Amino acid sequence: MTTTAPHRPAPEAETETGTDAPATGASPAPRGGLRPVRKIAVAVAGTVVIAAGIVMLVIPGPGVVVILAGIGLLGTEFPAAKRVSDRAYGYIKAAWAKVRRKR
Repeated sequence: MTTTAPHRPAPEAETETGTDAPATGASPAPRGGLRPVRKIAVAVAGTVVIAAGIVMLVIPGPGVVVILAGIGLLGTEFPAAKRVSDRAYGYIKAAWAKVRRKR
């Protein structure tokens, strides 16, 4: 027995305006050119947030929370930071559950 893919309708021909743009008027956003810029911006912002968190460990402020926020921000673009963020989230979740059981 063989399985076949479902039938796809044929793509429509050119619209009335003579272009291949979708009829809704929206054009596809260019993804290739902005990706490196976004990655650099996230790297800079995440590094600044982590540095601010390290400073807050010495001066009054929520240093650990800010450091974790910076790692979470970096995790949106970098897989290694995502793994660190997920691991930290697991530790925090387990510690919170332990605190909740003691009440």
